[in-house]
Formats: sequence, C-alpha cells, structure tokens
Amino acid sequence: MANDLFRQLASIFPADRISDQEVVLATYAADSATPPGFAGHPSVVVMPETTREVKALLQVASRMKVPVTPLARGTNIAGMATPMQGGIVVDLGRMNKILEINEDAAYAVVEPGVTFHQLSLALKEKGFICHLPTASGGGSPMANYLMRPSGNLTAKWDPDPILSLEVVLPGGEIIKTGSAMFETAGWRARYSPFSDLTGLFACSYGTLGIITKAAVKIFDRGEEERLLLTKFDDFEPALEYMKRIIRRNLADSTTFWTWGWNMFHDMMLSMGNTLPPEMMKPDQKTPPPGIPFGINSARLSGYARVVQAQEETCIALARDLGGDVMSPEEAREKHPGNWKFLNGYFADGLLIKPGEEAQLRAGLHLPGCLVAAEPAQIPKIEKFMWDVARKEFEPPYFYRCLPYSHAREFFFAFVVYVTGSLIKKRDYLRHIKGIYGWLYQELLTRYGAVMFRFRKDPTFLGRTGEFGYLLRRIKKVIDPDNIMNPGILLY
Repeated sequence: MANDLFRQLASIFPADRISDQEVVLATYAADSATPPGFAGHPSVVVMPETTREVKALLQVASRMKVPVTPLARGTNIAGMATPMQGGIVVDLGRMNKILEINEDAAYAVVEPGVTFHQLSLALKEKGFICHLPTASGGGSPMANYLMRPSGNLTAKWDPDPILSLEVVLPGGEIIKTGSAMFETAGWRARYSPFSDLTGLFACSYGTLGIITKAAVKIFDRGEEERLLLTKFDDFEPALEYMKRIIRRNLADSTTFWTWGWNMFHDMMLSMGNTLPPEMMKPDQKTPPPGIPFGINSARLSGYARVVQAQEETCIALARDLGGDVMSPEEAREKHPGNWKFLNGYFADGLLIKPGEEAQLRAGLHLPGCLVAAEPAQIPKIEKFMWDVARKEFEPPYFYRCLPYSHAREFFFAFVVYVTGSLIKKRDYLRHIKGIYGWLYQELLTRYGAVMFRFRKDPTFLGRTGEFGYLLRRIKKVIDPDNIMNPGILLY
C-alpha cells in the first residue's frame, strides 16, 4: 500500500515537495519532548502550497483510509503533531503568506506556515500588535492560537485570537466559518446567526480537518508602549496585584515569572551551553541572594498621559501589597537576557527568543504541567506543585502564572527542565510524563483545575459526561474513518 500511496500523492506534488526517504521521514517522527525510543513512523511527507493541494491529498487519504498528521511549523514540544500511527505527514510550512492585514476591522488573514516573526514585524510597520506566546518566533500564529494560547495579550482582551477559518474536511470539502461563510462579509467576526464552528475546530488538534486560512485579531499599539516590572518575594501578593491591575484596566497584560524562569531566559538569550549553577541547587523555591522570588511583567499602552498615570498607579499598588518596582537598570544588571526578552515580548511586540534548538543546548524543556483555574485556587495549586516537585522532580523547575479573560481565571504553568544526556535520562523522562498524567487528574479533582491543552489522555473526555458523547458523534460524522491525527488519542 505504501508504494500505491506514494504514486497517488506524487501525481499531486512535484518531486521537491514529497518524500518517502528515511532520512527525511526521521525529521518528522518526533519532537523535542519525545523520549528516545518513542518516535512515530510516517510513510510519506508532503508539502502543499495551496488549499487545492490539501483538498486533493485528503481525498487520497480518505479513499485509502491512511492516517494524516498535519503540522504548521514543527516547533511544538508536546507531541501534538507526531505521526504515532504512521501515514502521511502534511508539512504546511510552505503555505506561508499573510493574505490580508485589515487595519479598519483590525484583523489579519494568515496561512498556517506564517511565523510570529513574519506577522509581528508586518504588523509593527502598520502600528499593530498581535498576541505572542512564550514559544519561539519561528512558531505558527495560526497553530498556536487554535490551541488556546497563553502569552502577552491573554489578560485584558481574552485568550481567543481566532475569528474566521477556512478548513478542508477529511473528505475534501472546503468550508469557511464565522463571517467568512458569507462571500461578501469578510473575515472580521467569529460569531454569526448560526452555530460557532470556529470554536469546534479550536483545540481539535488536527483531528477534524486541515485549517488552511485563519483570520486573527490584531490590536492598535497606542501612542506609547511600556514594560513595567515589579518584584515580589511571595506569590499571593503578586497574584492579587495581577488581578487588580487587569480588572481595573491598568494594564493590557501581565505575567508572574519565578526566579528560575528569569534565569532560564538569561541562559537562552546568552546563547550559552550550560545552565547557571544557581538553577541546579536543591532548594528551588528560595532564590539566590539578591534575587527576588519572582518578577511581574506588565504591558501598558495607549495615550502617553494615560500610560504614565497607569504606571504610577501600578507601582503604588505593588508597594501596598509588599512588592516594589524593578527599574530597567536593575533588571538589566540582574537578568540581562530576561530583560531583553520581556521588553521585546511585552513592549515591542516581537519574539526575540531563539528557537527550541537553543533550549536543547543545555537540556530538554518539557511542556510542563499547564492548567487553568479560578483565582482562589491558584495559591493552593502553587503549594501543591512545590510539594510534588520536591518529591518527584530533579532541579531545575519553575513556574509562571498569568490571568485570562479579565482575571476570571488564571493560567499556571509548572515546568521541569531536564539536563544531561537524554538517553541516560530516559527513565526519568518516563517518570515525569507519568507524574504529569497523574497531576492533571489530581488537580482537576482537588481544585477544579483544567488541563490547558490536551495531553494524550483519552480518559479526560470520559470525565465530561454527555459532552464527550456528543463530541465523539461529531467526530464520527466529520471523520468516519478516523484518519485525522489519530495518534493524539483525543477521542
């Protein structure tokens, strides 16, 4: 069947955009979070450049009942686009056009291969900014946004940057969602008089079709943009600070980073090969002398006089809660790489962070345990995670926390960084993944904390009751032969 599959796909793609060579397939078999010995086994990789080609390849896959694993830029580190059941890998990196920047309606239409570098630079020229994650600038805005992002604009506006979509279904049908369903209405809106199908494809991880275009929200940069840093020696005051400055419209966005994460940014931006020795000390909660427990970064933007008043109010509020301002001079002295990253991330609206290959120089940055919960539950989760980490993890480990949707809920990401030979650490990697699986179940039961993104545990859908039953029925209608990314084990 492999030879027949290749012949049929070769009738669609030229020789330079299709391959079944082992040396090529191996580069798609795993991501940086795949433990040694657990790679996938694709049969062929194709690189479409148009929606028409995507339609044609899916018709072949549907007819032959062959698994299809789509990926946009290949920067994911959570095993979401690894071909665990073989078949076709669809590398969408060549679909890399910014099709429209609509300044009037404040949206951009992009293809899946567009990078954050491309989009953020194009928008900056026009006085706009887009949502940025903590991933590398080579990542795909479309792919990231479709998985519910966490980043520089999730607090005040919302963590939902997608408006309308173009989707090729498993059988080859092409649909548009949101206002784009009407040929004359443009891409400006997610909601219409009909059901919200944009939401159906969000967080579907390539299991319902291949998304070939997306309209994403963009935001006016304002007359002035500032990064405000404050420092705290305890987490709960920092949490209250974030809640207040977002709910009272003092900042566009804000994130709290523990000292280990700030040093991690230093290491990445320095292009060094080793972690600072302080990051390896047994007591990971207590910072080194002279370093605050954590830094809060906030983006302020708008008219200059308003931004100045907002900054003064934020500083006073931080001091009332036991924190203090961190000047740019202090930030550059203590965390030069971190300052460079945060200023680019929050103020300039650019991702200057190197790609995942920079992380791999010193170790393996696992995706971490990522959950979202109500504000009152977050301090309990933080304490629980420190207790678990001391028993189960090796240094270094650290976390970040940020509000969503006007601080109605908070995102909490606890990350383990694995150092040394990944071959020698194979058993430890398996152990961590097992602990993560247990943690997601335990955090949901104890604190109502929901996993931020699906992590290959099909029992989670079973905890949703009739919702899960309905979602499986929808999947069966759209993809009756389960060819779309079956290795993710969502259903």
